[in-house]
Amino acid sequence: MNTPTPAAPAPAAVWKALARRLSQPGRERMKVFDPDTKEYRKTRRITDKLPTLMAAVYLYTHRRTTLLALDFDSKAHGREQVDADFTRALSWLTTCGARVVTDRSTNGGRHILVPLAIGTTASFDEIQSLMRQLKARLPSLDPKPMQNPKEGCISVPGTPCAGGGYRMLDGTLLDAVNALTERSASGLLPELYALMGTLPSPARAPSATASGPTTTGAGAHERLAEHARWSKPIPTDVTAFATAGDPMLARTANRWESPSEARMSVVLNAVLRGYALADIRAHSQPGRPWNGLGASYHTKHGPRADAQLARDVRKALDYAATIAHETNRAAHRKRNSQSGQPAGGPIGRWLAHALAWADREFAGSPLRWTVRDVYQALAIKAAVAGEIRSGTPIVGVGGRGLSLSAGLMTATTTFEVLRRTRDMVGAPILLVRPGIGRDADHYALTTEHPEKITPVPLERVSVTDVHPAWSIIGRHHRLVYELIVNAGMTRPADIYAAARVSSRTGQLSIAALRTAGLINRAGATVGPGSTTLDDIALGHHLDEAQADRIARYRRERAAWHAWLALQDELKGITPATGERVESSPQGPVFVDEDDYLAAVTAHGPPVADEEYAAIELLADVMGARILATRNR
Repeated sequence: MNTPTPAAPAPAAVWKALARRLSQPGRERMKVFDPDTKEYRKTRRITDKLPTLMAAVYLYTHRRTTLLALDFDSKAHGREQVDADFTRALSWLTTCGARVVTDRSTNGGRHILVPLAIGTTASFDEIQSLMRQLKARLPSLDPKPMQNPKEGCISVPGTPCAGGGYRMLDGTLLDAVNALTERSASGLLPELYALMGTLPSPARAPSATASGPTTTGAGAHERLAEHARWSKPIPTDVTAFATAGDPMLARTANRWESPSEARMSVVLNAVLRGYALADIRAHSQPGRPWNGLGASYHTKHGPRADAQLARDVRKALDYAATIAHETNRAAHRKRNSQSGQPAGGPIGRWLAHALAWADREFAGSPLRWTVRDVYQALAIKAAVAGEIRSGTPIVGVGGRGLSLSAGLMTATTTFEVLRRTRDMVGAPILLVRPGIGRDADHYALTTEHPEKITPVPLERVSVTDVHPAWSIIGRHHRLVYELIVNAGMTRPADIYAAARVSSRTGQLSIAALRTAGLINRAGATVGPGSTTLDDIALGHHLDEAQADRIARYRRERAAWHAWLALQDELKGITPATGERVESSPQGPVFVDEDDYLAAVTAHGPPVADEEYAAIELLADVMGARILATRNR
């Protein structure tokens, strides 16, 4: 009895299940194909409804990606070449620990979509190096989708095809969802480089790990520290080349372009498993297990063979040091963990009121989440550097500094939130002193008409900086996450009610948080996942992004202060020590005051009638009022 083949999932179901999971964190829009221009020019919000035109999701967020997308084009190379390249690439990827989602278009094109490990990303530059290496080995591979950090995109399984029909998912929809949820092994990209015998360029500078140095020993005996080594065996093809040398190259030509890549593959695989230069030298001598590797170096480099081997080992050690944290993530301490202030004080009570006000005033608006983050940033700034006057917290803070505490929010968005909300009726912030020159805006954190708003429960309030990981994951998912992880809620219906979101919105947040590994779902309940916000920040190199942002803000502040100093100089204001202006009881001292007084008094004071006429004209036309007079 033959087992019936399961029916292919419907395109609409495939789209609904995979589109958001394949989209990059924080990307809520997709690109839609324009049949007139034959390009992806328009964008639309990602919805559950299957688009009527070809649609593609973005591949990068801030020049980093969580998805390796391989696009095999049949128009230039034909279906047979596409199928051959697809099979070859798929075997390499699965050997290196990849979980994949694959599909086929009606014209024979294929996609391999590889989700990187939970909490890890790849930079645009690193991906470019990898795509060049893959393109050299796979003729039908089109690298263009991953060669544009701003507009690069890939069409999703289930989407319409240009020639009619739909992209058909390979395998079951459940397998695809599981692949995007569980994701690939953490060492996928390093193993892929080791398998092909190439290194990413440019390489990142090695960074020390929390568990100790990445290497130990010195000179020819320098090797990876034990916590950073790989434990899985060296691939069979790699050891075969090391044993036999160049004669084996013909059997592995699909993987290595030349003996150079084959030699580097042996060296990199050995270094990643704790071999030092002295070990590789000893293994490569005639009559030893890797004599083929030594023979290959001598064939190519002659008397310089040992020097070239030393250079290759050095490159491999430098690269291995940069990936130690990716292959041994548990060995790293948290880098973005934040301490805060108790929520029971006046600032915590204000924040509970302010969050409830934002929830009420911006219900159903995307601005709700940015307002919440800015107010939480104001709270921590007030707790750290503010003061209490008559029971009201007062804080003076610049928008750029506030944007850093708001989870790497852009400064323009932070300014816009402050401008928009401070003039609203019942707003919890009041601008009490506008910033002038070098002084920042000062805000009073008020609770006007508190009886009309039920504050957020204090146990759900945290007077801390907003974690920078939310700039990647999406700020609209933060409240659902905190209700699960911090408040201990487990039933989705209770979580949606507490967050004051619709069931569909809450379901999308839970799906996004599960995809990121931040929460788990067991039956009808949810709970914290194995991935933390610090893991997300580490994978996206947010510490580097924050350091770059701080350095840029300092440069901008220095330029602003220099401009202010120039204006003072042009006005003739003589600065004293520091940045303060020397003044007398009569006012500031001008450098050319004597010449100025001589000029304005040369013709005597104006006629009284003319002066009074001018004042009356100002009062009649512009509504001016005389605030003070003096005896004439």
